[in-house]
Amino acid sequence: MLHGRTPGFLWWSLGAGFLAWGLDLSLGYVLAHHACAVGSRLELNIVTFISLLIALSGAIPGAIAYRRLPHDTSEEGGRPHDRAHFQSLLGIAFSLSFAVVILIAAIPTWIHAPCG
Repeated sequence: MLHGRTPGFLWWSLGAGFLAWGLDLSLGYVLAHHACAVGSRLELNIVTFISLLIALSGAIPGAIAYRRLPHDTSEEGGRPHDRAHFQSLLGIAFSLSFAVVILIAAIPTWIHAPCG
């Protein structure tokens, strides 16, 4: 953060939600036929749970980065610390937002039968 480069853990914070949502959508789509054939939602629920954990794992490095920054940073400045401040807040927001999206997308799976 001191040299104007975004650290890897902060990149994870920014991208974990996107990755988790894509994983949930793609694996859920692939496993839907199998869940219908077997008559069980277990695989779909496992994919949702793992995707939710991945999405939430992005909020942790964002919160850690936010706490490590100096207290005089803001998301409006142009210094590297200010940009890291904005990126950490954005990473937390992305991670939590995509966790909510994953949960909302799982509701039909919980309510309807796999072949419904």
